[in-house]
Amino acid sequence: MRGAFRGRRSGERLLSVDKWTSSRRGRNGSHPRHITTPERRARLALRHRLTPRTRATAPEEVAASLVALHGSDPATVYLAVGARLADASVTVTETARALYEDRTLIRAHGMRHTVFVYPAELTAVVHASTGLAVAARERANLVKDMAKAGAPDAIWLKAVEEATLSALTRRGQATASELALDEPRLREQFAYAAGKSYEGVHTVSTRLLRVLGVEGKVVRGRPLGGWTSSQFRWAVAPHTPDWTPPRPRPPSWTAGSRHAAPRRRPT
Repeated sequence: MRGAFRGRRSGERLLSVDKWTSSRRGRNGSHPRHITTPERRARLALRHRLTPRTRATAPEEVAASLVALHGSDPATVYLAVGARLADASVTVTETARALYEDRTLIRAHGMRHTVFVYPAELTAVVHASTGLAVAARERANLVKDMAKAGAPDAIWLKAVEEATLSALTRRGQATASELALDEPRLREQFAYAAGKSYEGVHTVSTRLLRVLGVEGKVVRGRPLGGWTSSQFRWAVAPHTPDWTPPRPRPPSWTAGSRHAAPRRRPT
């Protein structure tokens, strides 16, 4: 790493961020000043727990510091946590515990319609800030695509959804294929983008479970294989109340306002 963190030899301690920032305060401590690139990187490294003295003891601490961990690829969550734990040897077991046993970390759609892992207490914040609008659009698109293909309507889809959630509640966790054993209508297929170069066939289970995930009704459960597997089970979300977001308040008053977006990584 360049700048403030480039040591003269391997193993040299990273530059103290406290010393770095204190030496560059304004004369009276209040005047605006320019933050240099090395200082910005130093601050980010401290905040992101990338220095030896800021290592975390648990995945929950890592997620709280970064607000959210990119989770589209299952492996990235474990790599992000392992890079910041004081004892990297417990990365897989501790991250799996937080995700699938204690449910202190939730893997779900969030900012930019991307899958993230974030602290469970931020579920309502993420859902209100980004999930509601995306969920409405995703459901409307699914109904529209089905209608274009001559597939059943929204009433039929709602009945399939209710039966799927009931089956998932009984099973605890299940794959799409397992849910289709309880609700055969999930196997229904419909043409997508007929006549286009990207024409294809979609299965109701794939699209519906994605919509339910964005709506916060289901979450991803344990993977079928190891921690790098992209095949996973679904589970009913721990808390899925029907609620309306509160009226907007000034940013400084809004609960979780400091979590407005994931913090950038050092560059």
